[in-house]
Amino acid sequence: MMRTAMMLAGALAAVPAFGAEAQGTVQYARTAALSVPVSGVVTEVSAEPGTVVKQGAPLLVLDATPFRAAVSEAEAGLARATADRTEAERDYKQAQELYERTVLSTVELDNAKLKRDRAGAAHKAAQARLLNAQYQLNRSRITAPFDGRVIDVRVQPGETVVHALEAKPLVVLAAEGEYLVRIRAPSMPAAGAAATVMAGEQRYDARVVSVPSSSGGETAVHFKAPAAAVQVGQMVRVVWP
Repeated sequence: MMRTAMMLAGALAAVPAFGAEAQGTVQYARTAALSVPVSGVVTEVSAEPGTVVKQGAPLLVLDATPFRAAVSEAEAGLARATADRTEAERDYKQAQELYERTVLSTVELDNAKLKRDRAGAAHKAAQARLLNAQYQLNRSRITAPFDGRVIDVRVQPGETVVHALEAKPLVVLAAEGEYLVRIRAPSMPAAGAAATVMAGEQRYDARVVSVPSSSGGETAVHFKAPAAAVQVGQMVRVVWP
């Protein structure tokens, strides 16, 4: 009898005591509305709503032809600028030698120096143009920034994306396994407080990440769970001491 009582007491101690609870629906905790910072024609959309993707997976590709052409043109411009800089530096060194031998005037030396400086500046500008062209080529596609599930695709192959007019989101991705529950209750837990999310028979450790302002609102509770264990829109209970 004594042993049974001790076992019962131990079991009760293992069950956490909750002082309050509220219900809410599961939402994704982290989403990313992805776009491209360049304009072009969509040639490939590799994901559909509901598709689970890994970080780095291609989601959308623009026609790379104009971007590759811009890179080639910038590379050629940098090659010319490099040759011009080399020639200008050589000419300046020769001008210095002639000036030291009093064969060249100060004005001619200054002109050689000016030519060298301008060639150096043109070389830096050519480098910047190449970096920009490479950036635009690299940004002419969208890849998944993290493991997640595609929840919306807002463009189709053949459509033209005009970034200058509207940088609209093209693909919306949600991180799988990270969720929020927003609740309203007479006695709200404080920010940072521990809580528990009850999804059916399953319990998940949770933490309050935001609380209502003085003007009202909802408390947001963050928790992690296996992707197949909960569903967005599912009603769950949040309990806390």
